Amino acid sequence: MKTKSLDQLELAWKVDPVLETILTNLKNFGSIEMKTQTSSLEFIRAKDKQAQLQVTTAKNTFDDGKLILQKKIKTDGKGVRGCCISEEGDLLITDCFYKQTLLTVFASDNKIKYKMPLYPDWAYDITTIDEKTVAITVGESRDQVGIVIIDIKNRRTIKVIKHPGSPWGITRDHYSLFVCVQGSGIYKISISDYSTKRVISCDLPTDTYVSVFTGNIYYTNYKDHSIVCCDQNGSRLWTFKDELVVNEPEGIAIDSNGHVYVVGEKSSNVVIISSDGKHHKQILSKHDGLSTPSAIFLDKENKKLLVANTQNTAFVYNILRQ
Repeated sequence: MKTKSLDQLELAWKVDPVLETILTNLKNFGSIEMKTQTSSLEFIRAKDKQAQLQVTTAKNTFDDGKLILQKKIKTDGKGVRGCCISEEGDLLITDCFYKQTLLTVFASDNKIKYKMPLYPDWAYDITTIDEKTVAITVGESRDQVGIVIIDIKNRRTIKVIKHPGSPWGITRDHYSLFVCVQGSGIYKISISDYSTKRVISCDLPTDTYVSVFTGNIYYTNYKDHSIVCCDQNGSRLWTFKDELVVNEPEGIAIDSNGHVYVVGEKSSNVVIISSDGKHHKQILSKHDGLSTPSAIFLDKENKKLLVANTQNTAFVYNILRQ
């Protein structure tokens, strides 16, 4: 049996005579023409883009907020020095008028829940610790000066933190209390074990107030009309002082943008100061019913501002952001 599977194959290619004629007479296949056109795309180097991002300025939020009066409270106070809002929405006011010194608690409907006499302690400023306890400073007393921890549910004193100096303004930041002490400076007190240490050394007068935000400490000094911002180590970052803007600054609070709210007792106003201390704006004045205001409290979570006059009245505002 024979097969041809091992035979060698050879392929040959022959050009058609017509194609040979075309190739012979063809001088070129065509031409290439280059045209330029302006592009609408702009290329920016990474370095230049970074520089542009760095110079972008933040919008000033002074004009983004608006205060709407929610209610006016008749406190009947004669020497109101502190105020705050509890987690339940109650308003707490301290009145240190001589022997009538007391803590007054108002319900959300403006009705008085109760009045708790504190004499012989002269209650000054107040801050909340949790949903059932508050801390009140006693800068003057026939018995002792210090900080009183009060159970506002059961209306009783549960702890007295003695202090060698007279404490005035007080605030809470997380698990610590910060308090202004006359002639000494700002002290930090642990809520867990009540241990105390001085964080800012300065000669403070009476009637000074303090607030804390993101590690910075802010305090007022009515004698030299100043508002001071320090870092957590006590180094001064800036000082705002303008007697024509805020005269005898006392109560102080900080909002979530780092803006500082201060009451001027003698100027009867509330002023906002920017977080860098360079700009200010008056937001409340005598025309809004302020008369020697002394205390202020800002509820960041519920966006409410409480301002208390030394006598008779207090105001609650809703803070609206545009």
